[in-house]
Amino acid sequence: MRILVIEDNKLLARGMHCALKEQGFAVDIIYDGLEAATVLVHQEYDLIILDLGLPNKGGMDILRDLRKRRVLTPVLIVSARDQLDQRITGLDAGADDYICKPFELDEIAARARALLRRAMMQADNVLTYGPIQINSTSRLVTNNNENVVLHRRELSVLEYLMLNTGKVVSKEQIVASIASFDEELSATAIETYISRLRKRFSELQLRTVRGLGYLLEPYCHDA
Repeated sequence: MRILVIEDNKLLARGMHCALKEQGFAVDIIYDGLEAATVLVHQEYDLIILDLGLPNKGGMDILRDLRKRRVLTPVLIVSARDQLDQRITGLDAGADDYICKPFELDEIAARARALLRRAMMQADNVLTYGPIQINSTSRLVTNNNENVVLHRRELSVLEYLMLNTGKVVSKEQIVASIASFDEELSATAIETYISRLRKRFSELQLRTVRGLGYLLEPYCHDA
Protein backbone atom coordinates (compact mmCIF):
# COMPACT_ATOMS: atom_id res chain seq x y z
CA MET A 1 0.00 0.00 0.00
CA ARG A 2 1.20 3.48 -0.86
CA ILE A 3 1.38 6.49 1.47
CA LEU A 4 2.19 10.11 0.71
CA VAL A 5 3.89 12.14 3.45
CA ILE A 6 3.54 15.91 2.91
CA GLU A 7 5.84 17.55 5.46
CA ASP A 8 8.36 20.37 5.07
CA ASN A 9 10.47 19.34 8.07
CA LYS A 10 12.89 17.03 6.25
CA LEU A 11 14.17 15.29 9.38
CA LEU A 12 10.66 14.48 10.57
CA ALA A 13 9.53 13.47 7.07
CA ARG A 14 12.44 11.05 6.74
CA GLY A 15 11.71 9.63 10.18
CA MET A 16 8.11 8.93 9.17
CA HIS A 17 9.34 7.46 5.89
CA CYS A 18 11.56 4.97 7.74
CA ALA A 19 8.90 4.05 10.31
CA LEU A 20 6.25 3.43 7.65
CA LYS A 21 8.59 1.61 5.28
CA GLU A 22 9.45 -0.81 8.09
CA GLN A 23 5.73 -1.61 8.16
CA GLY A 24 5.85 -2.62 4.51
CA PHE A 25 4.36 0.54 3.00
CA ALA A 26 5.61 2.26 -0.14
CA VAL A 27 6.19 5.87 0.94
CA ASP A 28 6.65 9.08 -1.04
CA ILE A 29 7.72 12.37 0.55
CA ILE A 30 6.90 15.85 -0.74
CA TYR A 31 8.12 18.94 1.12
CA ASP A 32 6.17 21.62 -0.78
CA GLY A 33 2.42 22.19 -0.65
CA LEU A 34 1.97 23.31 -4.24
CA GLU A 35 3.98 20.35 -5.56
CA ALA A 36 1.92 17.99 -3.42
CA ALA A 37 -1.35 19.41 -4.73
CA THR A 38 -0.16 18.90 -8.30
CA VAL A 39 0.93 15.31 -7.67
CA LEU A 40 -2.40 14.48 -6.01
CA VAL A 41 -4.27 15.40 -9.18
CA HIS A 42 -2.47 12.62 -11.06
CA GLN A 43 -1.45 10.01 -8.47
CA GLU A 44 -3.69 8.00 -6.14
CA TYR A 45 -2.62 6.98 -2.63
CA ASP A 46 -4.03 4.73 0.05
CA LEU A 47 -3.27 7.27 2.78
CA ILE A 48 -2.05 10.88 2.98
CA ILE A 49 -0.13 12.20 6.00
CA LEU A 50 -0.46 15.97 5.87
CA ASP A 51 1.30 18.81 7.67
CA LEU A 52 -0.64 22.09 7.75
CA GLY A 53 2.21 24.63 7.73
CA LEU A 54 3.62 24.05 4.26
CA PRO A 55 5.40 26.40 1.84
CA ASN A 56 3.50 27.71 -1.22
CA LYS A 57 0.19 26.02 -0.39
CA GLY A 58 -1.15 25.27 3.07
CA GLY A 59 -2.18 21.81 4.17
CA MET A 60 -5.74 22.91 4.91
CA ASP A 61 -6.12 24.14 1.32
CA ILE A 62 -4.81 20.80 0.04
CA LEU A 63 -7.32 18.95 2.21
CA ARG A 64 -10.25 21.12 1.12
CA ASP A 65 -9.26 20.70 -2.55
CA LEU A 66 -9.23 16.91 -2.15
CA ARG A 67 -12.65 16.80 -0.57
CA LYS A 68 -14.12 19.21 -3.15
CA ARG A 69 -12.95 16.77 -5.84
CA ARG A 70 -14.58 13.98 -3.83
CA VAL A 71 -11.27 12.24 -3.25
CA LEU A 72 -11.99 9.95 -0.30
CA THR A 73 -8.40 8.94 0.48
CA PRO A 74 -7.91 8.89 4.27
CA VAL A 75 -5.99 11.94 5.53
CA LEU A 76 -4.01 12.04 8.78
CA ILE A 77 -3.08 15.59 9.79
CA VAL A 78 0.21 16.03 11.67
CA SER A 79 0.57 19.55 13.01
CA ALA A 80 2.02 21.73 15.73
CA ARG A 81 -1.37 23.49 15.85
CA ASP A 82 -2.60 21.80 18.98
CA GLN A 83 -5.51 23.97 20.09
CA LEU A 84 -8.90 22.26 20.29
CA ASP A 85 -10.54 24.62 17.79
CA GLN A 86 -7.71 23.97 15.29
CA ARG A 87 -8.13 20.21 15.63
CA ILE A 88 -11.89 20.54 15.18
CA THR A 89 -11.38 22.70 12.08
CA GLY A 90 -9.11 20.09 10.53
CA LEU A 91 -11.51 17.22 11.23
CA ASP A 92 -14.51 19.20 10.01
CA ALA A 93 -12.63 20.01 6.79
CA GLY A 94 -12.44 16.29 6.02
CA ALA A 95 -9.41 14.89 7.86
CA ASP A 96 -9.86 11.37 9.22
CA ASP A 97 -7.48 11.81 12.14
CA TYR A 98 -5.34 14.54 13.71
CA ILE A 99 -2.13 14.14 15.71
CA CYS A 100 -0.22 16.98 17.33
CA LYS A 101 3.54 17.42 17.20
CA PRO A 102 5.70 16.22 18.83
CA PHE A 103 4.72 12.57 18.54
CA GLU A 104 6.33 9.15 18.56
CA LEU A 105 6.95 7.55 15.17
CA ASP A 106 5.43 4.30 16.41
CA GLU A 107 2.17 6.15 16.99
CA ILE A 108 2.15 7.47 13.41
CA ALA A 109 2.56 3.92 12.13
CA ALA A 110 -0.23 2.67 14.42
CA ARG A 111 -2.61 5.43 13.34
CA ALA A 112 -1.79 4.78 9.70
CA ARG A 113 -2.64 1.10 10.13
CA ALA A 114 -5.90 2.00 11.90
CA LEU A 115 -7.00 4.38 9.14
CA LEU A 116 -6.17 1.87 6.44
CA ARG A 117 -8.06 -0.87 8.30
CA ARG A 118 -11.08 1.41 8.48
CA ALA A 119 -10.82 2.24 4.78
CA MET A 120 -10.60 -1.46 3.92
CA MET A 121 -13.29 -2.38 6.48
CA GLN A 122 -10.93 -4.73 8.30
CA ALA A 123 -11.55 -5.53 11.96
CA ASP A 124 -7.90 -6.08 12.86
CA ASN A 125 -4.35 -6.10 11.52
CA VAL A 126 -4.58 -9.64 10.14
CA LEU A 127 -5.42 -10.14 6.47
CA THR A 128 -6.76 -13.62 5.70
CA TYR A 129 -7.20 -15.68 2.55
CA GLY A 130 -8.13 -19.25 3.40
CA PRO A 131 -5.21 -20.66 5.43
CA ILE A 132 -2.92 -17.76 4.43
CA GLN A 133 -2.57 -14.85 6.84
CA ILE A 134 -0.56 -11.61 6.79
CA ASN A 135 -0.06 -9.66 9.99
CA SER A 136 0.30 -6.07 8.81
CA THR A 137 1.96 -5.01 12.08
CA SER A 138 4.64 -7.69 12.39
CA ARG A 139 4.77 -8.35 8.60
CA LEU A 140 4.67 -12.06 9.36
CA VAL A 141 3.09 -14.42 6.82
CA THR A 142 1.69 -17.79 7.82
CA ASN A 143 0.15 -20.64 5.86
CA ASN A 144 -1.74 -23.26 7.87
CA ASN A 145 -0.22 -21.62 10.97
CA GLU A 146 3.34 -22.15 9.73
CA ASN A 147 5.62 -19.17 9.12
CA VAL A 148 6.48 -18.41 5.50
CA VAL A 149 9.50 -16.25 4.66
CA LEU A 150 8.88 -13.97 1.68
CA HIS A 151 10.95 -11.38 -0.12
CA ARG A 152 9.67 -7.88 0.74
CA ARG A 153 8.32 -7.41 -2.78
CA GLU A 154 6.62 -10.82 -2.79
CA LEU A 155 4.89 -9.94 0.46
CA SER A 156 3.72 -6.58 -0.93
CA VAL A 157 2.32 -8.20 -4.07
CA LEU A 158 0.56 -10.90 -2.04
CA GLU A 159 -0.92 -8.29 0.28
CA TYR A 160 -2.16 -6.21 -2.65
CA LEU A 161 -3.80 -9.24 -4.27
CA MET A 162 -5.48 -10.24 -1.01
CA LEU A 163 -6.77 -6.72 -0.43
CA ASN A 164 -8.26 -6.80 -3.93
CA THR A 165 -9.74 -10.29 -3.86
CA GLY A 166 -12.43 -10.61 -6.49
CA LYS A 167 -11.11 -7.73 -8.60
CA VAL A 168 -9.04 -7.80 -11.77
CA VAL A 169 -5.83 -5.82 -11.18
CA SER A 170 -3.25 -4.90 -13.80
CA LYS A 171 0.50 -5.13 -13.41
CA GLU A 172 0.60 -1.33 -13.64
CA GLN A 173 -1.84 -1.00 -10.75
CA ILE A 174 0.28 -3.29 -8.61
CA VAL A 175 3.43 -1.30 -9.41
CA ALA A 176 1.66 2.00 -8.60
CA SER A 177 0.50 0.66 -5.25
CA ILE A 178 3.69 -0.93 -3.92
CA ALA A 179 6.52 1.21 -5.34
CA SER A 180 7.40 4.76 -4.34
CA PHE A 181 8.87 7.50 -6.55
CA ASP A 182 12.46 6.50 -5.87
CA GLU A 183 12.03 2.77 -6.51
CA GLU A 184 12.21 1.07 -9.88
CA LEU A 185 9.78 -1.75 -10.41
CA SER A 186 8.81 -3.11 -13.82
CA ALA A 187 5.79 -5.04 -15.04
CA THR A 188 8.16 -7.91 -15.82
CA ALA A 189 9.23 -8.02 -12.17
CA ILE A 190 5.57 -8.30 -11.14
CA GLU A 191 5.26 -11.36 -13.40
CA THR A 192 8.23 -12.90 -11.58
CA TYR A 193 6.75 -12.25 -8.14
CA ILE A 194 3.38 -13.64 -9.21
CA SER A 195 5.09 -16.80 -10.48
CA ARG A 196 6.93 -17.23 -7.17
CA LEU A 197 3.76 -16.76 -5.14
CA ARG A 198 1.92 -19.38 -7.19
CA LYS A 199 4.72 -21.86 -6.48
CA ARG A 200 4.77 -21.06 -2.75
CA PHE A 201 1.00 -21.04 -2.21
CA SER A 202 -1.03 -23.68 -4.01
CA GLU A 203 -4.05 -22.29 -2.12
CA LEU A 204 -4.02 -19.04 -4.13
CA GLN A 205 -6.83 -19.22 -6.65
CA LEU A 206 -5.12 -16.72 -8.90
CA ARG A 207 -6.05 -16.41 -12.56
CA THR A 208 -4.30 -14.51 -15.33
CA VAL A 209 -6.87 -12.47 -17.25
CA ARG A 210 -5.37 -12.06 -20.68
CA GLY A 211 -4.76 -8.44 -21.63
CA LEU A 212 -6.00 -7.15 -18.26
CA GLY A 213 -3.96 -8.58 -15.40
CA TYR A 214 -4.68 -10.91 -12.50
CA LEU A 215 -7.74 -12.01 -10.57
CA LEU A 216 -7.49 -13.54 -7.10
CA GLU A 217 -10.81 -15.31 -6.80
CA PRO A 218 -12.56 -15.55 -3.42
CA TYR A 219 -11.18 -18.50 -1.51
CA CYS A 220 -13.04 -21.76 -2.00
CA HIS A 221 -11.84 -24.72 0.06
CA ASP A 222 -12.97 -27.23 -2.56
CA ALA A 223 -11.26 -25.52 -5.51
